[in-house]
Amino acid sequence: MTVQELAVYLDERIPVSLSEPWDNDGRMVIPHRETEVTGVLCALDCTSGAIARAKELGCNVILTHHPLIFKPLASLTDTDSVGKRVLACVESGIAVLSYHTRLDSLEGGVNDCLAKALGLRNITSFLPYGRIGEVEKQSFETFASHVGTALETEELALVKASSNVKKVALVSGSGKDEIREALEAGADTFVTGEANHSSMLDCMELGLNLICATHYATERVVLPFLQTLAEEAGLKTIIYPFAREAEYGI
Repeated sequence: MTVQELAVYLDERIPVSLSEPWDNDGRMVIPHRETEVTGVLCALDCTSGAIARAKELGCNVILTHHPLIFKPLASLTDTDSVGKRVLACVESGIAVLSYHTRLDSLEGGVNDCLAKALGLRNITSFLPYGRIGEVEKQSFETFASHVGTALETEELALVKASSNVKKVALVSGSGKDEIREALEAGADTFVTGEANHSSMLDCMELGLNLICATHYATERVVLPFLQTLAEEAGLKTIIYPFAREAEYGI
């Protein structure tokens, strides 16, 4: 399979029609369209570490959730954060394919992976990408502890607006703009990656429990799904298990 054939295949499995209008995803870097794919590295972001690992393992495609190029580049230099990674990929013959909001909305994509990880039942959608489901009625503290364990993170920012949890809405990554919709969908608790100070105040005032479990932890759950898509195309595929502290400094 060539890089171009892989890009076409992934567009079929993760349709561009699901992308939000403001997003930029899909083909990020394609040094040579007709090159045969030697291996695929799945990562949340195309970091310098991911590029180095792909070269080490002989992978000439990096498949990510977050777009490497989000805004138009005014220039392409190695003194720019994005530019240096784009140049590194071109110099190494590595293609980068990114699937962002279309993967959030896709059935089986990021938010469905997150709902599954948290053990939600009777899952339905609110908005194209949000999911809402049920858990056994339990205390807020018990559910918050479960979220941390399920997502393998101790970094939880919490707003306890009520004592119990039964109906849980979620938006992976940054869900601060979906708080009202989660409440209107009937949720008593909202799980997301991050929210700002005013959004946390809104949750308290509106009576909506909030659990922020980090952008990273709420989205890395999709990497096995991406791996499966590439493997179903007959490609050698590896998940990049980087140390978060080393890659992000947090």
